[in-house]
Amino acid sequence: MGVGKVSVVIPAFNEGENLVDTVHCILNNSAQQDLEVIVVDDGSTDGSGDRVERTFVEDGRVSVVRGVEQGVAGARNLGASGATGEVLVFLDGHCYTPPGCIASLTAILENPEVGMVGPAFASLGHGKGPRGLGVTWRDCSLEIQWLPQQGKTPYPVPLLIGACQAMRREDFGTLGRYDQGMTRWGSEDLEMCLRVWLMGYRVLVQPQTVVFHLFRKRHPYEVSGAKILYNQLRMVLLHMSTDRIARVFDYCKAKPEFSRSRRRFQIRRHYDDDWFFSRFSCHI
Repeated sequence: MGVGKVSVVIPAFNEGENLVDTVHCILNNSAQQDLEVIVVDDGSTDGSGDRVERTFVEDGRVSVVRGVEQGVAGARNLGASGATGEVLVFLDGHCYTPPGCIASLTAILENPEVGMVGPAFASLGHGKGPRGLGVTWRDCSLEIQWLPQQGKTPYPVPLLIGACQAMRREDFGTLGRYDQGMTRWGSEDLEMCLRVWLMGYRVLVQPQTVVFHLFRKRHPYEVSGAKILYNQLRMVLLHMSTDRIARVFDYCKAKPEFSRSRRRFQIRRHYDDDWFFSRFSCHI
């Protein structure tokens, strides 16, 4: 039956030559796939988005959309808003996708119970086999840990990292897209996985497909510990129970970034909830 056209959305900020290589890889290894590649240049200063435009100027499958440092969630949403495929594959701009990779992932989405699917990951340039197949939270620290392989056919996992996440475009809209209230980077991918599960869909990993990802020691943009923690706490407050929120907050109190992240929440509130319920005579 097939899932129809696929839109590969690549959020990019200062990806250097990796970006052109990633697009080349997708096109060369998905020759039989009906697809488009949408690169969202999120305010790069290294000319990487311009290089993609020049390199693929005659290839109608490739387009570059310009953003203004919206962050990963915003860039993914911007790319998805102009996508024409039935399936969206969100991919980092520093990946090697082997032949048949896109098709093997998107085929799983023919099952309407599956809301998201992703591959196994290995480190680009290090032939040591897969690093992991899905991730989970280690504990209340919300640090993630890779999961070992648990089967040979697609199976459920708690979470998938955002380096490669495939979803039906219709479901992506129904679920509400990536949370643009997140800061530039961190947890936007995990929050989406959690939302997929809580909305009644399943998150699966395809163990037979390995994407090679450049695990960088440094990001090409500032990564603030306080902002990462803010994203984590935002996710917790959106989706978790009162008891679980309390345990996470209690754990995080010892982090120096905690007070700064908490202030970001407080800045957004001019009144407390008692004011709201009193103002409108609501009783909960």
